[in-house]
Amino acid sequence: MKSYCTRTTLHIVGKAWQIQALLRQWQKEHGPSTPIASLAVPKKVQV
Repeated sequence: MKSYCTRTTLHIVGKAWQIQALLRQWQKEHGPSTPIASLAVPKKVQV
């Protein structure tokens, strides 16, 4: 199971059950109403 995140894209490679598990984990971390597209948006880092 691998996931690649660039500035504009998000690629998830793996078996279906692995991808479903990853999406469920992200849903728990970010909330069920958060769209997947917003996870690919770069976050601002405060220094």
